[in-house]
Amino acid sequence: MNPKEYYYDHFRTDFAEFMAKSKMAHKHSGDGIYILIQDLNEDTMSHVKTDPRHTVRFLYCLAFTVLIDQVMYTYFKNEYAKFQSITLYPKIEYGISNMNARPWDIAQRAGGLTTFEKFANFFIQDFREFFEKQNFPNVNWIKVKEAMLNDNDICFGSFGQLFCDKLKHL
Repeated sequence: MNPKEYYYDHFRTDFAEFMAKSKMAHKHSGDGIYILIQDLNEDTMSHVKTDPRHTVRFLYCLAFTVLIDQVMYTYFKNEYAKFQSITLYPKIEYGISNMNARPWDIAQRAGGLTTFEKFANFFIQDFREFFEKQNFPNVNWIKVKEAMLNDNDICFGSFGQLFCDKLKHL
């Protein structure tokens, strides 16, 4: 199953099941749902643990949804309410700390860079199409791409470097 098929046909269902099992997920008014990174464990992910490839797909999709949510919240706060109402993406935090987990910390739980690269290619294209279709007054694909490329945390480490290298060439 390719990244697009999994994301559009299975991720939301898998995420809903994960949320139903999460004991620590909580809502912050106006910001959406927060999940502890510690909740990415055997109990909450048992439904995707049936196949190692399924677990990898779930974690990579989660990492990229967290990434774009963080980008919008950090760089385009005035458009965040609209974005959040469309996507309903969660935030992952380190403990109950209000400190957002880095998306690549989620991705590292999935495994290596070969499969990650396929997901990076898909999500870069998907992000581009999303921002080209949506009508945000002050946000477009070029601004989002620039914000990601100029964010040292996004381009940090092997996952971040690979993502930003792909992003530069689109």
